[in-house]
Amino acid sequence: MCLIVFAHQLNPDWPLIMAANRDEFLQRPTKNMHWWPDIEILAGKDLDAGGTWLGIHKDGRWAGVTNFRKATDKSTSIEAFKTRGQLVINFLRQNDTSLAYANSLQMDQFAGFNLLLWDNHELVFCTNNEQQPPKVLPPGLYGLSNGVLDCNWPKVKHVKHSLMCALHQPPLHQNLQQIMLNTAIAQDNLLPNTGIAIDWERRLSSCFIDAPDYDYGTRSCISVLRDRIGNMDVFETCFDHLKPLTQHFTWMSEEL
Repeated sequence: MCLIVFAHQLNPDWPLIMAANRDEFLQRPTKNMHWWPDIEILAGKDLDAGGTWLGIHKDGRWAGVTNFRKATDKSTSIEAFKTRGQLVINFLRQNDTSLAYANSLQMDQFAGFNLLLWDNHELVFCTNNEQQPPKVLPPGLYGLSNGVLDCNWPKVKHVKHSLMCALHQPPLHQNLQQIMLNTAIAQDNLLPNTGIAIDWERRLSSCFIDAPDYDYGTRSCISVLRDRIGNMDVFETCFDHLKPLTQHFTWMSEEL
């Protein structure tokens, strides 16, 4: 997952309003969102490493992960680390609080990551960038990509502003996903410097990434709504085919 925007407990009728894009290499094998029978979560699946980028438990708990993009030591192979997609799965498999789980992580076992954890009571953000301690997030509107939480990257600012403007009306999946489909490339003077080539920086600056010449792009968009009585409403659009494929899931969460 590479771009997430969400309103957390800002609207008493809709305590969660979220939209998220997953950006990935086009040839990486993937299974779209589905119910995992062994742990009762709704999530897509990375068929290479077995993890996921965004998962929602039947009881309403959820977690999402993004990579943290920065220049790294070229002598350390990505294969030396555990897959970041297991951070989501492992949290949803157990019943620890978000904060307890975040504090239990051995951060150096993973390449750079940002992690959001909701346990039906507290929303926690944690990252292994500069060994920052986990943080309980108060009610608010947040944006997360491959930098720090609420960074000033153009696409993060765009989705936050767009969602804020939409909060005065009842949330709709089509409107949430439209926010995430913006293909505008940021001006060079607004680009972050994350240690990659400038052409890559440009291509990755849009909310919706379309870079077939790099075999890379936005593979799916997921929007999530939770109302005040616990009804979950999830919509996924997959862009792996000539015509986008959609799925819609609804259920009443049963908090533990």
